Amino acid sequence: MLYFDNLEELIFNRHKMFDVDQLIIISGFIGQSPVKKLETLPLSITVVYGMYPIDGVSKKLHEALVSQSNSSQNTNIRYSTYPVHSKIYAWLSNGKVVHALIGSANFTSERLLVPYKEVLVEATFDTFRPLENYIRMLVENSIDCSEGVAKHEN
Repeated sequence: MLYFDNLEELIFNRHKMFDVDQLIIISGFIGQSPVKKLETLPLSITVVYGMYPIDGVSKKLHEALVSQSNSSQNTNIRYSTYPVHSKIYAWLSNGKVVHALIGSANFTSERLLVPYKEVLVEATFDTFRPLENYIRMLVENSIDCSEGVAKHEN
């Protein structure tokens, strides 16, 4: 299935369709508002900011992400050490992918809230194993956001 509208609603409600305990988000860029909203989900969540090694993070966003990660009971925000532009939303149960959406939508309000601007497609079952390996590699090669530094002021 292909989705191009209501992407934020899709991401924040998809867990209701599956028996899952974890959400992993890999995104080239992430935004403060959708990250803050993650605390409303009844899941363990890991967010990896993929383009951190190239584009860095503004001081304002970095401080907000560190604060959110430190205060959240369920959300771990990480910065990739590899430049990654992927956009993956994967729901897991006991460490195994149960459902995933892949596409062009970064985890930012600008990309998730504007209809027809971005797309997400359901991953097929045969991609779950390689997807698990890809996600594991990225998470293992990332740092906690509190270990990162702001690279510019804006």
